[in-house]
Amino acid sequence: MRAARGCSRLALLRNPWRYFNGVESATHWSRKCANTSVVEAEIGSPADVAAFAALEPHPRSVQYLISTVDPEEIWDFLHTEMPIRYAERIRSLEHVPHWNSVRDLVRVHDAQTKSFKAFRQASIHSSAQVAHEAILREQGVVEMLAKSVHQLRHDFGESITDGFVSKFLDDFLLNRIGCQVLLGHFLACRAGQKNGIIDPQCNTKRVCLGAAKAVLEMCVECTGCSPSVQVEAFSSCGGGLDDDNTPKFPYMPHVLKYVVMELLKNSCRATADMLGNNPRLRVDDCPINVIVCADEDHVTICVADRAQGIPRGVNAWSYLYTTAKDGAYGSEKRLAGHGVGLPLSRLYARYLGGALDLVSLPGYGTHAYVNLPRVQSQQVEVVPDRDYNYDHASLLDFTV
Repeated sequence: MRAARGCSRLALLRNPWRYFNGVESATHWSRKCANTSVVEAEIGSPADVAAFAALEPHPRSVQYLISTVDPEEIWDFLHTEMPIRYAERIRSLEHVPHWNSVRDLVRVHDAQTKSFKAFRQASIHSSAQVAHEAILREQGVVEMLAKSVHQLRHDFGESITDGFVSKFLDDFLLNRIGCQVLLGHFLACRAGQKNGIIDPQCNTKRVCLGAAKAVLEMCVECTGCSPSVQVEAFSSCGGGLDDDNTPKFPYMPHVLKYVVMELLKNSCRATADMLGNNPRLRVDDCPINVIVCADEDHVTICVADRAQGIPRGVNAWSYLYTTAKDGAYGSEKRLAGHGVGLPLSRLYARYLGGALDLVSLPGYGTHAYVNLPRVQSQQVEVVPDRDYNYDHASLLDFTV
């Protein structure tokens, strides 16, 4: 149904047949569309957006990213794929009740529409500028979305449910992550980076150590406390290891660092609060341990603290939940902010087939588990689409 419904709109693409290379021939598709009337829509119009939102996205794998480093080849894909993904985000925004009454949602909608139109009109000669500007337009989007859902809940009460907010933001932000990754990869390859934004031998222990250093500096600045953080690495297999037994695998170091930093920020903030409320406790009494381990197929990172756990009944994944109060942990809310850090980290883990899960041990602490596929062909984008239910991994997929 999806292909047939989108078929009549393929004339809106400048070269629609590239989508069906290796799947169905252009001749076959032209026959299917021959008897269908095609109405050209003005680029960037609601009809144009609707046409692209009706098309299905085309997820890519890490294997594709590593093997595709020619900027022109990447652009051939982006030129037709980005309008589909931006159109999906525009449609998602327009399904939010009262969205056009919230200034920040209107601003986000305008930014998505500008990028959609830019990709529709772009050529190979303007590709770098279009990609760069699209990335710049996304600055501040996450914060604006977070503030917007809080405003909607304040203005319209329980009609804006946690479930609705989570579904909307999970889909929107996961779609956005994919666009930012693909555009970043294109620009990195264009700048001459050998493997784009992928490090074929991403050193997980080194990334975790860098994350710990950055968070501890932040914690001292915001709370005056420096918790104890230990990072260890283990592996059950010999491949992809260096002398200190560190698992390596193809991944994006900056994404992995973001996820680990968010987990450590939560653990360090909770530990600092506990130490501040219990003068008899010493830093060594409540260490934070980061354990990196791997087998041939997966990499697992466990961040374990002893900050008494998450209270029962608290939905730590809710975008409407935050433990930070205005003015807490510094004016910039660097250590705890708008309640998006943890759910956004889970989306980054899910993006390439992984998972992020929490286990709370009441009165003891919290264990966070990041599980990521290690094999390139298994590291495939999860790209949400309103017209079908997409799947993602969970802790159960990685347990014995």
